[in-house]
Amino acid sequence: MAAPLEKFHQVENARSARHLAVNFDNGVIYCASDRHVTGFDPVSGQVDLQVSLDSVEDVDRAARVVGLHHLAEDCALCVATSTGDILLVNLDTTQVEGVGSVASGVTAMGWSPASEIVCITTAEFVQVGWGKKETQFHGSVGKQAAQVKAEAMKPVTDWDDRCPRVTWRGDGMFFAIGSIHPDTGARQVCVWSREGVHHSTSENVDGIEQSLAWRPSGSLIATSQRRPNKHDIAFFEKNGLRHGEFTLPFKPDEIKVVEVCWNSSSTVLAVWCEDIDNKNSYVQLWTTGNYHWYLKQSLQFPGGEGHVRGVTWDPEHEFRLHVLAGAGGYLQYTWAWTTSNSQGRTGDDQAIVAVIDGASVLMTPMRDMIVPPPMCAYKLELPAPVNQVVFAPPPHSNDLAVVLIDNRIVIYRFEGKPAGEGVKVEAAGGNGFKHCCQFPTLQGIYSITGLEETSSYPLCLSHFTWVGDDVIVFSTVTMDTCPRSVLHKARIGDSAITVERSCPVESQIFGVAFDPNSLAVAIQLMDGSLLKYDHNDDMVLPWETSKGEEVQFVVPCSSMAVCDIGGEIASNCTSMMVHDEFLLLTTLQHTCRCISRHTPVKDLPTLSDGKAHPFDESIRRVERGSQIVISVPDDTKLVLQMPRGNLETIHPRALVLTAVRKQLDKLQFNEAFTIMRKHRINMNLLNDHNPEVFTANVGLFVRQVANVNHINLFLTDLLEEDVTVTMYTAAYERNKSVLPGGLNTQEQGKNKINTVCDAIRQALIDIDENQYLLSILTTYVRKTKPELEEALHIVKKLRELPVNLPHISAEEALKYLVFLVDVNELYDIALGTYDFNLVLMVAEKSQKDPKEYIPFLNDLRKLETNYQRFTIDKHLKRYEKALTHIVKCGPEHFQECLSLVNEHKLHTQALQLYPPSSSQYKEIANGYGDVLAEKRRHDEAAIMYVKGENWEAALSSYLACHQWQQVFCMTAHLKYSSDKEAEVARKLAEELKGRSRWGDAAVVQEQYAGEVEEAIVTLVQGSLWDEALRLMHKYKRTDFIETDLKPQLLESVEGLHGNLEQTRNTFLKQKARLAVVRQEKEKQRLELIESGGVCGGQDSDLFSDTSSATGESIQSSTPSTSSSVYSKMSGRSVKNRRKLEHKKWRLKEGSEFEDFALIASLAKSIKYVDDLRDEVRSLVRALVMFHYDKRGEQLQRDYDALLILLDQSIPEIWIDEDKDTEFKPVLGPTMTANAIALSVQQGRSVQTAADKEETTDPVVRFAPVLQKEKRWKLYALET
Repeated sequence: MAAPLEKFHQVENARSARHLAVNFDNGVIYCASDRHVTGFDPVSGQVDLQVSLDSVEDVDRAARVVGLHHLAEDCALCVATSTGDILLVNLDTTQVEGVGSVASGVTAMGWSPASEIVCITTAEFVQVGWGKKETQFHGSVGKQAAQVKAEAMKPVTDWDDRCPRVTWRGDGMFFAIGSIHPDTGARQVCVWSREGVHHSTSENVDGIEQSLAWRPSGSLIATSQRRPNKHDIAFFEKNGLRHGEFTLPFKPDEIKVVEVCWNSSSTVLAVWCEDIDNKNSYVQLWTTGNYHWYLKQSLQFPGGEGHVRGVTWDPEHEFRLHVLAGAGGYLQYTWAWTTSNSQGRTGDDQAIVAVIDGASVLMTPMRDMIVPPPMCAYKLELPAPVNQVVFAPPPHSNDLAVVLIDNRIVIYRFEGKPAGEGVKVEAAGGNGFKHCCQFPTLQGIYSITGLEETSSYPLCLSHFTWVGDDVIVFSTVTMDTCPRSVLHKARIGDSAITVERSCPVESQIFGVAFDPNSLAVAIQLMDGSLLKYDHNDDMVLPWETSKGEEVQFVVPCSSMAVCDIGGEIASNCTSMMVHDEFLLLTTLQHTCRCISRHTPVKDLPTLSDGKAHPFDESIRRVERGSQIVISVPDDTKLVLQMPRGNLETIHPRALVLTAVRKQLDKLQFNEAFTIMRKHRINMNLLNDHNPEVFTANVGLFVRQVANVNHINLFLTDLLEEDVTVTMYTAAYERNKSVLPGGLNTQEQGKNKINTVCDAIRQALIDIDENQYLLSILTTYVRKTKPELEEALHIVKKLRELPVNLPHISAEEALKYLVFLVDVNELYDIALGTYDFNLVLMVAEKSQKDPKEYIPFLNDLRKLETNYQRFTIDKHLKRYEKALTHIVKCGPEHFQECLSLVNEHKLHTQALQLYPPSSSQYKEIANGYGDVLAEKRRHDEAAIMYVKGENWEAALSSYLACHQWQQVFCMTAHLKYSSDKEAEVARKLAEELKGRSRWGDAAVVQEQYAGEVEEAIVTLVQGSLWDEALRLMHKYKRTDFIETDLKPQLLESVEGLHGNLEQTRNTFLKQKARLAVVRQEKEKQRLELIESGGVCGGQDSDLFSDTSSATGESIQSSTPSTSSSVYSKMSGRSVKNRRKLEHKKWRLKEGSEFEDFALIASLAKSIKYVDDLRDEVRSLVRALVMFHYDKRGEQLQRDYDALLILLDQSIPEIWIDEDKDTEFKPVLGPTMTANAIALSVQQGRSVQTAADKEETTDPVVRFAPVLQKEKRWKLYALET
């Protein structure tokens, strides 16, 4: 605990005050002497209230004040006198009113915590007991216990004031009274309910003294007990039984305990003591942890005018103490919890934590050991109680200075020497054990010189800070017109610490923090403003931000550390610590946060929600009430203290990843590997941190790691994904390049596992192939497609090496392979090497029956080599290899080869193994043609038939695929007669006309069937006006112009006009409907947002039917339905799936994807109209040629107007939705949970594969492009 002396005043009317009360509304302090009540402002010292009993009517002259209490609701003071008068002092009017009287007099008064009930004790004594001892029940010991005589109780000491004490429990349900029993003369404690019903009486304990205080939390009642050999603070339970104690650091008859009092949070017990001879007064602050009581602060007041007259805790501020001295002096102290620890940032710092315990400092170097309190590694024993411990700045950050109660400073330095004077070794290796850490050496005990005369009150010197190698800064409080602090810079000399310079501060100092990096001192004042002190130039200036703004806190902060991160981080912080890379803090939601010091505050997620975001490495849950003790510099350890006092060490993932990154940047692969292995970090990070650097330094990686098992561990952990994007994306800011598959853009298209395995293997071979043989085998096995055959070749080579050479045996290598790979698969691979000895070695490691595989191998040995390998490959289903070997077996095995080809569809491979002129080649080609014909691939089948010189089959296939040019090539090969060829031509022409191939049909009719008239009619029907006119004039048949061409021309104009009008009407109707649908969806989306984002139905257009993302978690909305839908779809036929796809985009109003269906239909209409350019151009030219100018002009004008309409409508239909180029992840099998969680944290929408498919369909996403560059208009009609 660290505390400044905040207030010091001399109040004349409070010289003999004995009672204190605090007005927690305005902070006014009220004190009462025997006959006077005084109220004063603790800030200015101005007296606000003066009341004397002499001026109050009907108050006896012998009356003295025995109780004082502030009543907040009545704005009054309640005063009790010894003669029995109860007075109420109105604080607004200062009028005194008598509200009651007790005839027998009042000895003590105690109000309940809520000021609802008052307990008053009188001079009369009432015996409250449990009847006669002889008639009481004594349990298992029987009635003999009644005959046992109790030990005689000693009466109270002479200095006891013999006044009773009243104390209430924090909830106001019980109160306790400590008084002197009239029979024994000893003190005892009685507990009563708030209704005045007696609850219990304390057991007879000898030596109980006058002090009494009930812990507000209700667990213990504290008092003091004098024993023959020690002086204790004893505790009683509500039932009157003893419950522990602790010993005061005084001799048995040295002091007397005047009072004990608890602070409002029940965490600190103040013990007010005095020397027996009234020489000095003491106020000690005790705290507890792990069932041990620590003396945290000691205040020693001199006798005489400095004698303590009253002590009380502030009811509002839990660590503020009010003290009244005998000469009317008032002091106010405010403490705050702080952890005294070394401030280094390198590995040389031992991360020492110092704990004050009276005249001892408990020291534990957390880097070397975590010792649970109240134990410690070693203890510094000092000549006087300790009030503060200060550590030196780097580079000697382990050195420390201890401030004693008398303002002397003891300095210890670490010089590599064994434990010396004042150092008691405990858990670090005492009693003959080996020492586990370094120990400090006492440099000297120094007094402060050169300081102007200051007050002699305790803690007049505070806020000690070690800022330089030999420079210490501290502060004092002066009282000129108002209290303010003075900052002093002192230098450590050979025999004393000399003050060199003093600098007054505009207000009182509330807290001080030192930055070991910039060596700047941050000074926080009582009003929350922040100053910056530079001890080199002795300048005190306002602390400014990077924007030049002065820092001002709303309220003073009790915990301080210097860290420039820019802005408010959290409002729910319970403890914090500055790390090299992070600001570490615990929150009220029982989480530990690691905030990067390089991340702007505006980019941080909210820290007040208390939820641990999934896959966020910067947050982890901790035990309720955990507080940060220290973060070990240049390490991953974070030490937390639990509410009960014990320590726990955690390794936050953010700190671990930072340590790994640092080691990898320095190419310290072994250190990084050790950290990753210890904390179970995915080994892929070794490569993914910087793939190029890792690949370039693979040899260094192997030499550093060295251990074969460790290299194998790295290889077996390899994954294709980039873990810096998926698993550790919070530590690596690479999310902007995330692709749907979860890979980095750089890694896209690369085979990471194969690349790393090949690089590692080459490095292992170059360094020591024999030593790293098992790792080499692992590189073959771990490839994307395991190269088990290569691994077995290595085993085969090992078997052939001489036995006397130092290497791993083939047996060991094979055993390792069997560990990595399924032995049955390995058996098949070994069999595929055609090495039967190797096969036998593998088979012996398997569970195969020798009666099965040995006869099989013996049969294979008898076969000819090529046929043997064919049999093996066929057995292993390696049909392509089997084909190569069966081909080499000769013509006598061709039928077996043909069966293999036909059965396993190996025609392409087989054709490459035979010469084209061979009969085998032609037979395989014809067989392949039959296969393709069955699959209705007639064009490819015809080619195979041509290769096999099967002209009839080729002709049939060409006819089936309507390749009329090749048809007549085949008729030439078959030497068809003219009549037979004409018959084929007529049949083919009809089929071509049926497929609207009018031009091809006309050519066939004219050139091969000899039917010119039919060819002209065909061209006219196909609207091929120019070609029809050519044939008419060529064969002198212009009569067809009047009979066929002109009627067909007019009919085409009418038909085209009708199609254009219908298309126009449909287009406008669908375009209007699309606008309505979009408006409805936008309305639904806004309603959904206003309602809190809850999806209204299973088939919502706005969200996927498989999942929904709300807040910070991914929750399934209809899991059973969606999973069954997609599982059924996977089993449907291709035809049914196509039907379902077409059905999904329905134009029915209100359908799920109506907007997409409308866009697709509009795109179809636009493409249809745009493709009519050539047809319209040809038709308009023909109309003008035959003097139908008006009709041609009308057609050209109508078509042009429709094209303009379509062109203007495209931007309205295809709205640009690609302005936000940010990647939106897609839920599906290729999406990682890390990327989903990250996108949810960053507020990006998450869509399903179905949504992705719909929105990324080219028809929906991209607008059709009009062929504006194509000429189709007639210039003559334009003019």
